[in-house]
Amino acid sequence: MTVYSVYEGVSVAQTEEIVFAGDGVRLSGQIEYPLVTKRQNTFPLLFILHHAGCDDRDGYQHFADAGLSAGYAVFRWDKRGTGRSGAGGLGSTTQDAVNAYEIALEQPHVDRRRAVILAQDAGTGLLGMSFGLFARVQDPYGVVLATNLLNGQDVLAIESQLLILMGQHDWNAWQQYGKAVSDAHNHAYKYGAQYYVAPHADRMLTDPRTGQFHFGTNNTLQDWLQTI
Repeated sequence: MTVYSVYEGVSVAQTEEIVFAGDGVRLSGQIEYPLVTKRQNTFPLLFILHHAGCDDRDGYQHFADAGLSAGYAVFRWDKRGTGRSGAGGLGSTTQDAVNAYEIALEQPHVDRRRAVILAQDAGTGLLGMSFGLFARVQDPYGVVLATNLLNGQDVLAIESQLLILMGQHDWNAWQQYGKAVSDAHNHAYKYGAQYYVAPHADRMLTDPRTGQFHFGTNNTLQDWLQTI
C-alpha cells in the first residue's frame, strides 16, 4: 500500500513496515521512498546504523529526512528492546544489524549496488569492527561516520567512499577523529574521504542555538549523498 506523508517538509511517497528476524529476536523496521516528479523504479539506499542509546527508529528522523531529500530510500529499524522490536538477552546485536542490512537490500525498489551505510557514535565502532560482515552481504557504495569513534588505524577497515561528520563541541576532538582520520583514509586508499565540522554543534550534531539538527551538517550530508 502506498502511503503519502510529510515529515518536517520532506515528502515521502511510500512507507512500508517490515518485520524480520534478528539473531534470535523479532525485529521491526521500515523503509521509506522519496517522492519524485518522474517515474523511478529503483533508488539508492541509505541504511542507518544506530548508536548505543535506547532510542528507537524515530530518533533518526533527521538523518532519514536528509536521505529522502537527496533522493534515497531510507531503511531504519528498532533495535532489540526498543520500539516495536522484541527483547532478548541472547544473540548478537551485530548480527541483528547485519540482518537488517540484508533485509534492506532485498527490498524491490532498492538499487543494492548503491547502498550507503550511515553509522552514528557507537555504530561507527560496530561498523569498523564488523565491516567485513556487511561487505559480505554487499559492499557499500559509501559510508558516513556521524560522531565518529574510529581512530586513524581502525578506519582502514572501511574500504569505501567516506564522509565524517563531527560537532565542534564533541567531547572527542574533531582534529583527531575528523581531520586526522580522513587524512589517514586518503593516505591508504583512493576511494575519497571527507570530513565536516559543524560549528557550535554538540556530540549529537545538534545546534544548541536552535535545538535542531545542525543546518550545515544536514546540507553537507545531502550534498555528499547526491554527489557520490
